[in-house]
Amino acid sequence: MSHRIVKDLMLPIDEYATVSSEETLQDALRALDKAQLGLTYNRHHHRAILVLDDRGEVVGKLSHWAILRKLEPKVFTPGDLSALDVAGFSSEYIDRLEEGLLSHFGNLTALSKKASKIKARDAMVPVGESIDEEAPLIAAIHQLVTTHAQSIPVTRDGGIVGVLRLSDVFEEVADMIRSAE
Repeated sequence: MSHRIVKDLMLPIDEYATVSSEETLQDALRALDKAQLGLTYNRHHHRAILVLDDRGEVVGKLSHWAILRKLEPKVFTPGDLSALDVAGFSSEYIDRLEEGLLSHFGNLTALSKKASKIKARDAMVPVGESIDEEAPLIAAIHQLVTTHAQSIPVTRDGGIVGVLRLSDVFEEVADMIRSAE
């Protein structure tokens, strides 16, 4: 592994699930299904969909968390919570109040139907961290561990050319551990 670089393990962007920022979460999940079909036996399933702008550049990522977050009804804003706290309500009371209000937002089927129409740009997490394709794999491991990321966009000359996934890095390290003497 000491000589391995990010490019050795990255998944090229053309093998990854992508969607335009104007498409819906429903479109994104269909793109994810389609990308899964092209995987070979030695590749893990994708855990995110890359979001592209109108020039085809990666601007964000729809992770499992990002999509599920759109199902989460917003009961109280941070300002509401602050006001309730200042008014002297206990955190237990606020939790019970919030649970009661959540029951009025509808069922999961209704929330899912609503979420299916949400634009990718409104649910995505913008691209932040990235790593150069020539970086040593040990640097990528450090970045994955310190950021708790499931994947990191891989760059070449400033543009994103692939994705380095935690699952692929883990398999590489696990194989080395298994064969260590």
